[in-house]
Amino acid sequence: MLKFDVGDSCFNYRSAAVIIHDDHVLIHKSETDDFWALPGGRVEFFETSEDTIAREILEELGVEALARRLLWHAENFFEYTDKKYHEVANYFLAEFLEVPKIVSERDFPGVEVDLDLIYRWVPISKLSQYVIKPRFLIEGIQNMPSSVEYIKFNELGS
Repeated sequence: MLKFDVGDSCFNYRSAAVIIHDDHVLIHKSETDDFWALPGGRVEFFETSEDTIAREILEELGVEALARRLLWHAENFFEYTDKKYHEVANYFLAEFLEVPKIVSERDFPGVEVDLDLIYRWVPISKLSQYVIKPRFLIEGIQNMPSSVEYIKFNELGS
């Protein structure tokens, strides 16, 4: 995985999926976190960030998925678990090859046994009622770009 720790700092290269079905978007969170994020994960050496989407969704949910198009290329600076992160992330509009039945705003577990992730389908119109990180995603998903956007998002305040 493309993640490097140096003291209390970390560089992270991640791909995330914006999966929309019936005006709902799929989000997830760790059982211990107080915020939600988009499903995805760290890119591995010699893996494209598109291929990361397919691998991570299959590992986490047991469902085949495809990245359809890149929406955002983002540099995100934030603090998490007492570490400062510099994250480079690609956010793709993605879809399941077979869409499972969805239940609006009801938690469900993933299939990856060593992760404590909770998933939820949320109406796009209700995204602002959730704490989603990075925060640009709320407006971004509600107003999907027609071409790739470069985003710089700094929660560190410097």
